[in-house]
Amino acid sequence: MVTIFKHPVHMMLIHFPSALLPMDVVCYVIYYFTGDTSFAFASFYALAGAVVTGWLSIILGTFDLVSIPPGKGEVMKKALLHGGINITIIIIYTVIFYSGYKRFPPIPAASMTILITKTFLVTCMVVGNYIGGSLILKHKIGIEE
Repeated sequence: MVTIFKHPVHMMLIHFPSALLPMDVVCYVIYYFTGDTSFAFASFYALAGAVVTGWLSIILGTFDLVSIPPGKGEVMKKALLHGGINITIIIIYTVIFYSGYKRFPPIPAASMTILITKTFLVTCMVVGNYIGGSLILKHKIGIEE
């Protein structure tokens, strides 16, 4: 587990993508319905921040994963499910970000497909984060006692 002053870095970082990805969706919804490109830019920058901090969270979460003591099969299954869900989400969001980055600064027209995809991914993220929260609160993973 990676810590700064005995505080787990993974748990500190996960708040950024957990907040920025819903913010991306909200800004994208506003852009979709109003056509105001300032919300498209806000969505893009929230997405950029979420992708960067998401990958950092994944890297540091991997250290938490390998620190799970042997013999905790149920905990390992939960940890792998949590990590699998969130890695998949960040990979898909990275693809969305990269496709926007290649065209930046022109902002493409809002798409219902992208809106539905982002909303679905944020919903999946909530499920993955719930599982991660149970690892912390129930199983004390990532917490020094």
